[in-house]
Amino acid sequence: MTERERVQVVVVGGGIAGLSAAWELRDRDVRLLEATSRIGGRLMSEPRHPYWLNFGGHVIGGPETETGRLLQETGVESVELPGVLSGLVLNGRLVAGGRVETYPFRIPLAPRDRVALVRAGVRLRLAVAEYGRVSRLRPGESESDRRARVLAYRDDVTFSDFLGPLSTDVDEMFRATIRRSSGEPEEVSAGYGIGYFQLVWDRSKGLARNILGGSSKLPEAIVRELGERISTDSPARRVAQTADGVEVQFVKDGRERTLVAKAAVVAAPAYEAGRIISDLPDDVAEALGRISYGPYVVGSFLTGETRAMPYDGVYAAATPKASFNMLFNMANALRRGGQREPGGSLMVYAAANLARRLWDRPDTEVEQRFLADLYERFPELRGAVREVAIRRWELGVPHPRPGRHRLQPALEQPLRNVWLAGDYLGTTYIETAIETGAAAARAVRRALAPSQ
Repeated sequence: MTERERVQVVVVGGGIAGLSAAWELRDRDVRLLEATSRIGGRLMSEPRHPYWLNFGGHVIGGPETETGRLLQETGVESVELPGVLSGLVLNGRLVAGGRVETYPFRIPLAPRDRVALVRAGVRLRLAVAEYGRVSRLRPGESESDRRARVLAYRDDVTFSDFLGPLSTDVDEMFRATIRRSSGEPEEVSAGYGIGYFQLVWDRSKGLARNILGGSSKLPEAIVRELGERISTDSPARRVAQTADGVEVQFVKDGRERTLVAKAAVVAAPAYEAGRIISDLPDDVAEALGRISYGPYVVGSFLTGETRAMPYDGVYAAATPKASFNMLFNMANALRRGGQREPGGSLMVYAAANLARRLWDRPDTEVEQRFLADLYERFPELRGAVREVAIRRWELGVPHPRPGRHRLQPALEQPLRNVWLAGDYLGTTYIETAIETGAAAARAVRRALAPSQ
């Protein structure tokens, strides 16, 4: 016989969107179900005092964002990153700092490639400025309306179509950055790709902070507050609406159980939400099924160097022509004011097609490839790597493909007693997840108000 329990609200999904919703409803009788044994989703780090190894999301917005608000409420500290966010390692040279418009003249390139890069860079720079105007929140506008407008920006072609044909070296430079989104330039929409470069190039408009101690600090703080209201290893099988609420069927300790509630926030990835919510309108089911995700293979490295390194002033650098497309200097968050303790922490990842090429290779081989490319670019690291950890995300983050904005009305429509939340609803990753989780929780609170 199925065990039944009555609560006010059920949150399905223990990533940061679900945790944001549960935190917002912490004064209510809320229960959070997480399918796996770990809370936090793609916010994942491990402490290595005074550093940390990072395996997932890591850059966040400032105090004025929903992420900033949640950090303040949970007492989790974030810091402004002092390092360069738009470094580039190509053909044996690290270029970082100064205006990105000067990069074509500082990178070792053939003359023809240099001219092509300048032309493509000018086109992209103008589009980034336009994107900044389009994406600005307007007076009286909701965040939901802003998201829909941003998703519609240049959503008719791919980023590759927008840039046009490029030589190999120039293509690799743009491709390395776009792959951060888990998609290839031929897959993601032009507007989304342009927006990604705005995040990279403009610190004031982008994501330029880290959680001190690692990204897992935030989910850990929420878990401490919610305690036993979180149930791990509890995969939801079905979310069904009833005349006066919802019933959420899940499995715990091998037994079928049901939570009967007034409302539910489904903060699972789009593909999971579409699978477990029963009787979805056809357009909502189709929209959830058309959200695209891509893979990541991540390498984290604890280092023990005792001297300055070439990348000390850099937080993020694209790495064309390597087995990974991005390098992050996680220790940079601790190096404000020019101070530098011995050792450090680096993260690299291969995303999109790079991840697919590595997916079936054993961790030992991935480690060897990552290390070989790190040493080739930074010989000073030889002998300094103390620990290596490999992590794989088969379905990492969602990326909009051309036509994505047409799905938004279906994803935003009311579902009576069920609300959707997650990073797939917008384009700013952790911020979108936290904002939509909080917004869903506030809508639930309004719906519950008559019964309070």
